[in-house]
Amino acid sequence: MNPDDTPSTQGTVGRFFDQLTDGYTEVIERCFPRYREMLWALLEYLPSDAQPRNILELGCGTGNLSVLLRARYPDAIIRLVDISSDSLQTCEQRFSPTPRLVFQQADFRDLRFADSQFDLVISSIAVHHLTAEEKRVMFGKINCWLSANGVFAYADQHAGASDDLNRKHIENWKALSRQAGSTAEEWEMWMQHQRDHDHHDSLCDQIDWLRDAGFNIIDCPWRYLLWAVLICRK
Repeated sequence: MNPDDTPSTQGTVGRFFDQLTDGYTEVIERCFPRYREMLWALLEYLPSDAQPRNILELGCGTGNLSVLLRARYPDAIIRLVDISSDSLQTCEQRFSPTPRLVFQQADFRDLRFADSQFDLVISSIAVHHLTAEEKRVMFGKINCWLSANGVFAYADQHAGASDDLNRKHIENWKALSRQAGSTAEEWEMWMQHQRDHDHHDSLCDQIDWLRDAGFNIIDCPWRYLLWAVLICRK
């Protein structure tokens, strides 16, 4: 999405992922072969003393992270949010009916929750669809939504700190993806989506914005090329 995106153009993000729903996992693992390792790190580095009762997942997609969350915190109430109706439906179908899972189709920018409603807010490869200013606003909202000592954890794509570093990130990402079986057409699909809808702000900038939002403990325990995992505690 571009800086002047409107809700209608943001809707094209949902349509893009609607089209990928059936084969999303296979596509993303060709695009980024260390995807499963990234999800492992996202959960592995959650604070050992965290036992969240109420969890919010932003951008659940077809449910790859959601399944891991449910297994790790079987007694928690988990609200799963995604802009793609098809992806959200696929995610819901992966679970037996349970009153502890709540599914919500929504644009991140439209979310409204009570202060201290969640103990954990978590996200995987979704925050980069927000502009820099929208990230700053969202980080502030998340901090308010979290209970005392609550945790915000997210894995996402981040720009390099310089144009040269960013160029090398993209070159190495392309080589990695092609080695994993991604076709030229598939790669171009992702790059067109990136040009149209993605905002890769730097890791340093996002850490600054998180600190400004009120998070006291911020760490990056895992990083590879553009991708990084951030663990932030209120």
